Amino acid sequence: MKVSSSFPYFSKDSINAILADMSQMLNSGQLTDGPFSEEFERKFAAYTKAKYAVAVSSGSAALDVALRHYRLAGKEVIVPTNTFVSTPNGVVFAGGIPVFADMDPQTLCIDLEDVKRRVTSKTAGVIVVHIAGLICPQLLELREFCREQELFLIEDSAHAHGATLDGQMAGTFGDVGCFSFYPTKVMTSCEGGMILTADEEFALEARCVRSCGQNANRQMVMLGDNWRLSEQAAIVGLHQLEHIEEFLAKRNQIAAWYGEVLGDVAEVSVLRPPPNIRHSYYKYPVVLTSGIDCQKVAEVLKRRFGVESGHIYYPPCHLQPYYMETFGSCVGDLPIAERVLKQVMCLPMHYLLTKQTVDYVSEALVSSIEAVV
Repeated sequence: MKVSSSFPYFSKDSINAILADMSQMLNSGQLTDGPFSEEFERKFAAYTKAKYAVAVSSGSAALDVALRHYRLAGKEVIVPTNTFVSTPNGVVFAGGIPVFADMDPQTLCIDLEDVKRRVTSKTAGVIVVHIAGLICPQLLELREFCREQELFLIEDSAHAHGATLDGQMAGTFGDVGCFSFYPTKVMTSCEGGMILTADEEFALEARCVRSCGQNANRQMVMLGDNWRLSEQAAIVGLHQLEHIEEFLAKRNQIAAWYGEVLGDVAEVSVLRPPPNIRHSYYKYPVVLTSGIDCQKVAEVLKRRFGVESGHIYYPPCHLQPYYMETFGSCVGDLPIAERVLKQVMCLPMHYLLTKQTVDYVSEALVSSIEAVV
């Protein structure tokens, strides 16, 4: 059996509806800045109960546009080391200095106490990342701390479409929420991203920055870039959004199946969300017992059983060559992330998985661990 780690899902009805809208769009001649992008923004804002939504070309672009707003030259932004490199890269592109923070080993999300230790007179804000689709359980406390310190708070919600904390949607707690619609995500637009905010001025500026700094009258009033979402991507995103609750229900069912099978396996720690959080399960991470070589387990899992796996994220950002060379980070700076992330594996997670497949993957994982140990 071959089991992919991720796979975008489109029903036949959805594909037919997408093709019909694509035909309409192509016949109209308006391939960008059109009605489908506007509708996608409206419907994503309505779904998340956000005041404003601004569509952009990728999740990285969402972060780039958002961070430009804060005029970061010479300022620091605290970023979790456990994230994709786009998160700290956005700080650098905006002229700022990323300061990496360690993580909570129980959630894999940024650790509030470490954030507090890293605040200086140069700190402008904090980026929190909802890892694997789990809203950071310390988010409310982190938001309160940022307000007290007059720091901005950006939610990198690239993993967390539809995730909730006390019923409130990811991306609506901070000053800004940034989403990605990359093909592996909970919902996709092939490529694309979205910015959420309650600040009208911020939303107007974001629309300007994504269009090469041009305002509604096509006058360039600030420095920007071409970060617009295409109409093709907006069409795909719209039809995926129609099914997001279905996607989330299936992902949570798959997570429950994994938990049933792996919950009593001594070498595997299953990470369970608090009861007040709805996890979106972009990925399904497990932590293997210290001393087990995760990379070797992954190799056996794929070679012998045909099961693809992944990680989030190793090496962590502060140990990426660019950040070590440019900002002087080194081994030992963030010991929890360095120790725990080496033991994290992400098992296949996507809509097409069945109970039979989950059982197969779980049994294959146990056999692969036994083969390595």
